[in-house]
Amino acid sequence: MVRGALELLEGLQELVVLCFPRNGRRSEPGMSGRRTASGQLKFRSCAVMEACQTPIHGRMNPSGISVIIPSYNSAEVLPAAIESVLAQTLPPDEIIVVDDGSAPDADGMDRTADVCAPYFKHVRLIRQANGGASAARNTGIARSHGGWLAFLDADDVWEPEKLATQVAAMRQNPEADFCITAARVWSESEQTFVTMSYDGPLDPARIQAALLVRNVFTGLCSSMLARREAIESVGGFASGRACEDRRIAIELLRRHRALILPTPLIRQQPGPAHWRDPRKHGAEMERLIADYAELFRVLDPSGRLRRRAVARVHERTGMHYLENGDLPTAAKHLRSAALMWPFMANPWRVLVNYCLGRLRGRAASASKLAGCMIGIDILLRRTIMTS
Repeated sequence: MVRGALELLEGLQELVVLCFPRNGRRSEPGMSGRRTASGQLKFRSCAVMEACQTPIHGRMNPSGISVIIPSYNSAEVLPAAIESVLAQTLPPDEIIVVDDGSAPDADGMDRTADVCAPYFKHVRLIRQANGGASAARNTGIARSHGGWLAFLDADDVWEPEKLATQVAAMRQNPEADFCITAARVWSESEQTFVTMSYDGPLDPARIQAALLVRNVFTGLCSSMLARREAIESVGGFASGRACEDRRIAIELLRRHRALILPTPLIRQQPGPAHWRDPRKHGAEMERLIADYAELFRVLDPSGRLRRRAVARVHERTGMHYLENGDLPTAAKHLRSAALMWPFMANPWRVLVNYCLGRLRGRAASASKLAGCMIGIDILLRRTIMTS
């Protein structure tokens, strides 16, 4: 019954859009600034829909912000994400949850629909076949109406002042087209949330270079607030491509001005999905490097940036195997990392501990010791040659 009611509501919403279109985009009170021309729009213009949804907090003055939450088998964590949006001191105009083909539970029930049912006055649920988080975000963009777009992963939450802080900052910096914030991430070792913020150079080219090596923006998608025109000008999120968060940040930086706030305005608690099959993760990173081969050449003709990026892939993959107890495979990747970029600390630290037989409190076998000694000898020679 709940599912049928939600589908009926969605149909009524679409009918309102089709029968009562409005020309132009929703006005954005208090949001001044330049408008960047959209060079390659891939999304249809959406009329403003004022029926079927109650203003959040009873607010009648629109903020012009649409919030899009992609969800895949996230029924357990989705309520916290929705509640954090409803708790915003600057409420958005609409909240869209895009269910990306979630599987029904053991009883065949649609858990996402059940979770969204209590919020039906404020939350619009859209379903689609599984296509990945990027495809879900793009669906939300196409079905949204705000001149500003904010994204929230289903397993993240916002601080109450997140949108208000970003809007105030964008007012003070009207030349910026998108805004990224710091994040608070759960630390298993410290059993508390720690702040992860970007403290590197603000030059767009150097930020792009940093993103090609590693993800320097924790919780990038969940922290982003962007002008619709900026997102549309880069074609939205890259569906079916690896590292979609880094890709959209790089593409936006190539065309638009960014505003980076050091204030942590999202909370992220990584789960199993954050570390997938290391081989798949490594392959995705290699694909990212290959796709941006020309950008690597433009940013650093010497090739050092690309070597560093490949080394980083081996380092991350090696550390993952290490955490899961696969020492030989970890050593292989860490040796490869150090051969390509011998100035990273992790390969040296791990290999030295490995050779001393103290890794994870277990004595290393003679063959492992011999292999690591050979690896360290190679690393020393490589370091001397490149220094």
